[in-house]
Amino acid sequence: MLAKKTTYLILVILGLCFVIEASAQSRLYPRGRNNSKNSLTAYAARVDSLLLNNRKLNSFAFTIRPSFTGELGCYYENSELVLRIANKCIWYSKNIEINEYRCKISDEAANSINQLFFAAIFSSSYLAQPDGLDGETYELLVNGGYYTAECWSPKKNTNCYKLVEILETLASATKENDKVAIDNIIPKMAELTKEFESLFPEDVKK
Repeated sequence: MLAKKTTYLILVILGLCFVIEASAQSRLYPRGRNNSKNSLTAYAARVDSLLLNNRKLNSFAFTIRPSFTGELGCYYENSELVLRIANKCIWYSKNIEINEYRCKISDEAANSINQLFFAAIFSSSYLAQPDGLDGETYELLVNGGYYTAECWSPKKNTNCYKLVEILETLASATKENDKVAIDNIIPKMAELTKEFESLFPEDVKK
């Protein structure tokens, strides 16, 4: 009898792990910065100050935060993507130099990015794995930074991995001032937006 109960418990735990892992790969983790504590709060404030215009945002933004190298922040302002890259890790370093790049984008591209970010954030779940020991953290912000969510080094062929690829493209295209490269991923962003929207709870879907 004890063996049967033990086996059942193991199966339940494995099933829960599978659900959490699946959720972690398909959804972002909602992140309220005001809920962070101590050093995390100070770090977030430094990131905002150095990379995100001190959190004075009019629309959407994102950050890419490696564990040991320079972070980057990108936000939308006056029809441009503004990219700021730290020369070394903000978490560990005091004297930080910032390189800034700008790229004017089309209204269609801006709307596509905004819709994707909203869908990704509003489909996020606390069941999703928030972070790990090393790797890279990817954070999205919308509505001037009022809503945020993030993922950490997602596995290939998942919603979050597809999102990371888009973020990397947006960053590299902004750095190279390549408006065409951003326009070229509009269909990809639209497709991923639908995938995130499909994760909305049934009672709140349009």
